[in-house]
Amino acid sequence: HLRKGVLSGIRVLDFTWKTVGPWAPRLLTHYGAEVIHVERVNGWDDHRYSAQRSIVTDTPDANQVQGGKKLYAAPYFNTLHNGKLAISLNPRTPEGLKLVERLITKCDAVVENFSAEVFPNWGLTWERIHELNPKIVYMSSSGLGHTGEWKGYRSFGPTAAAQSGVSLASGLPGQPPAGWGYSYLDVMGGWMGGLALIQGLLKAKKTGKGMYIDYSVTEGAMSMVGTYMLDFQVNGRRTRRPDFPPGNRAIFPPLAPHNTYRCAGHDRVGQYWWVFIACETQAQFEALCALMGRPGLALDPKFATNEARVKHQDELDAIISRWTHARRRYDIMQKCQAAGIIAAVVQSAEDRVEYDPQLHHREMFPIINHPELGDVPYEGYPVKMSRTPAFVHGRAPTLAEHNQYVYGALLGMDAAEIAGLRERGVI
Repeated sequence: HLRKGVLSGIRVLDFTWKTVGPWAPRLLTHYGAEVIHVERVNGWDDHRYSAQRSIVTDTPDANQVQGGKKLYAAPYFNTLHNGKLAISLNPRTPEGLKLVERLITKCDAVVENFSAEVFPNWGLTWERIHELNPKIVYMSSSGLGHTGEWKGYRSFGPTAAAQSGVSLASGLPGQPPAGWGYSYLDVMGGWMGGLALIQGLLKAKKTGKGMYIDYSVTEGAMSMVGTYMLDFQVNGRRTRRPDFPPGNRAIFPPLAPHNTYRCAGHDRVGQYWWVFIACETQAQFEALCALMGRPGLALDPKFATNEARVKHQDELDAIISRWTHARRRYDIMQKCQAAGIIAAVVQSAEDRVEYDPQLHHREMFPIINHPELGDVPYEGYPVKMSRTPAFVHGRAPTLAEHNQYVYGALLGMDAAEIAGLRERGVI
């Protein structure tokens, strides 16, 4: 039973998998949408179970075995699918396809991120989906879109990064293009997909007519390299990385100081603590000099202007580092912010989940019990709206947990019909 929200009454049929697909419908659950996640019969979503233990999944699920190995409930599935319902279904059978078509008539949206030929091979073209439900919004996410010469190419986050130009813009001069350490575009792409899905639902509500949304994650990712595209369009310069490694320094536009600085202490595994400090104005730099007990530094010709500071930033960074090295990171951040200086602690995942008072105040990690994982923190919704607040509406569903509700209450089947579908391998 979902809490009321601005999307209460909206129902989404969710065929998504991997990472980029599940994000969009999950975001809608925060505002009360009912999302029905479909998993294959005699199987499960790739992220549901893992052969690896974790802190919260030390005991394997006795009912799930793969290749002779017992599997553990995977926390990442909990992140991707919290707030959703879950059913099992085999749409490759005639009976299963009929169930999909019946569910389409009961839903406001259907979402998938399969390869381009999967839904059409099932007989679920946009024309057929629209025929079944003229008011439905159908969003198909893919790496390169569903039209054009490359529409059938396989893709995921790293390929979208490569195609969009993000990879070429990342890394050190003279070295191969580098990724960002994780599949960033799988997550960012999911947020953009969620925006597109809400736009489609809003238009359908206003007009009473459904629509097809062809969402290319690669095209969405191009917004991440806007300065490089503008540089080519205006100046004719191809994508290039600077001749020197900028690290945390600012080059668009050049500013100094603008860097991370080592602080006193380290964490439990020996990683040093750091703080980020930047000065955008002369007043901010003068305040930093005063805070460091060196007000005369702002009068030094090497540091008196931003242009001079950029030219001598190696020396400036060394001065600031000597000051931060003897001090605690949160103390530095708080004193800098009190003086009007831009500063932030470089936080780890442990810092954010366990210690960050701001995130706790904004309830970004509510604790919810999961039958396979126990009490675990969930990722909250970062936007706070006064009249239509978002919520974490519940844990991720267990395997096929809502078959009875969907096939029974929603489609009106009795117990014997549902049992027959299960015996025939349809659900």
